[in-house]
Amino acid sequence: MRGGGDEMLMKICANCGRKLRQGERCGCHNDRHKLYNAERRDQDKNQFYHSAHWARLVEAVKARANGLDEYALAQGYFETGNTVHHIYTVDERPDLKLSIDNLIFLSAANHNRIHREYAKDAVSKKILQAKLYGIIRRE
Repeated sequence: MRGGGDEMLMKICANCGRKLRQGERCGCHNDRHKLYNAERRDQDKNQFYHSAHWARLVEAVKARANGLDEYALAQGYFETGNTVHHIYTVDERPDLKLSIDNLIFLSAANHNRIHREYAKDAVSKKILQAKLYGIIRRE
């Protein structure tokens, strides 16, 4: 703070340019997500990921992992998980979308890392999928 102490640190929203107090979140972010959900998101997948069955499955996977990132544990370090990941994607194997044996509990960082590896090429993806299956089977 400068001067008399009444001035607040300000920032500019990168989306809309509105002036905000430091730490304040701009309302335009909510509109952006609503627009994306309405116009671009796959509605069938969205409905699935908001179902009671999926919520129960998430809790079961989280309990199996004791709240820890299962990939990180296999690499020898502890990290809290927050995301359930389909080893075989719903598009690849819709028959496995509700199988606990196709799900692994991950941190956001490892979830992103895995998706980047999946995007490299088919061989890298298959190798990583086999590794992830080995982790959840405790092989």
